Amino acid sequence: MKILLLQGPLGPFFQTLSQVLSDAGHQVYKIHFNGGDECWPCVGHNERFTGKPESWNTFFRRFIKRNGIDSLVCYGDCRYYHLQAIRICKQKKIAVWAMEEGYLRPDYVTLEQGGVNAFSPLYAKRDKLAEMQWPEPYQAPLQVGKTFARRAWYASRYHINKSLFRWRYPHFVNHRPWSLYQEASGWVAGGLVKWRYRWADRRLLKALPAHKGHIFFVPLQVTEDFQIREHSDLSGVEEMVAQVMNSFAEHARSEDVLLFKHHPMDRGYVSYQSQINRLVTLLGLEGRVFYGYDLPLPALYPLLKGVITINSTVGLSALLHDVPTFCMGRALYDLPGLTTRGTLEKFWHKQSPVCNETFERMRQSLLHLTQINASFYRHLEIGAMAVAQKIQQHDKQRMPLKQGKRALNAPGLIGALGVLSSLGLMAEEMLTPIGML
Repeated sequence: MKILLLQGPLGPFFQTLSQVLSDAGHQVYKIHFNGGDECWPCVGHNERFTGKPESWNTFFRRFIKRNGIDSLVCYGDCRYYHLQAIRICKQKKIAVWAMEEGYLRPDYVTLEQGGVNAFSPLYAKRDKLAEMQWPEPYQAPLQVGKTFARRAWYASRYHINKSLFRWRYPHFVNHRPWSLYQEASGWVAGGLVKWRYRWADRRLLKALPAHKGHIFFVPLQVTEDFQIREHSDLSGVEEMVAQVMNSFAEHARSEDVLLFKHHPMDRGYVSYQSQINRLVTLLGLEGRVFYGYDLPLPALYPLLKGVITINSTVGLSALLHDVPTFCMGRALYDLPGLTTRGTLEKFWHKQSPVCNETFERMRQSLLHLTQINASFYRHLEIGAMAVAQKIQQHDKQRMPLKQGKRALNAPGLIGALGVLSSLGLMAEEMLTPIGML
């Protein structure tokens, strides 16, 4: 295969993946969009795109034609350059592989053919996920462990390099709105915010049991999250907060309370405390709304009456812990028997119980079809081998007569993952509309 890599997760994961793919006999290409991308060049052909955004489509069409690209791999399917590239690849029947952080965390990453989240080919038929039967549970022997220090180092190196070589990529369109100074100060400020509110968070955790069974939990998502922009009808987190608080004030029982939790990756960049305080006063919600930063989810779940999210993966975690959940956006797990359907106004008074059997079937389907037991930041070789195995297996099934491709030798753990990938890919083909095959 001739495989093109676009932007990957921060760090050397795509570099490692390119080595694995090259060792397996594939030709690998990578396009750089800024100086940060150049930190980890691929093993193969690297090329820069330095043009204006409006010239990207023409550049990309010529690139894939000139190099005979037959597969595309990217991290995230909503970035400007990725959206355009994916659209062109689908027109030309080029396989698209989108990666993302795991739907199920912390020991998984997501890899889907066609798109992720609500762009996943599974989304339109997500009710089938809870009906599928698997011969055995998904095996996940790898425990990733802590990754914060590595992520911080990779992010620092990436953003510094991006700033240093900004002259080389003067027209780059960033999916994040922050400058180098804002990115750096945001990481520092995030740590300071956590330290500053540590005692307030502890006091809040001690006070919450008094409201057990009456707490509606709202985990806030990252302010620039594509999940909000692309997979909901909300303009952002601020609108979500306003809708939830207004609805709560008008429809919730007087003994119920709201608990907001700031996203850990957003601590140093934005704060919704002033907006929430203003609405508390305006709506007469004094004593009924709480706001925390570093609140461990396992300690919260037994206290909750329900969870309200746009489409965060916290929703999956809540369902796993039998907490009724309401989605304000589009999510793969928003299914009958799992989440509460209907309106937010009704959710305050009636929450649908989580069917454990339905959840486990859906969870196993997600694991087999979309998840890889790996990390973008640790044990990179294991993750890269598993990704390559799935891509290669799919290529064999799509073009069984294709000759001259050397099979990837992956014994032990990766061999087992390959068997599961094969099963998953067959099931995925059954779920995929004919028009997409």
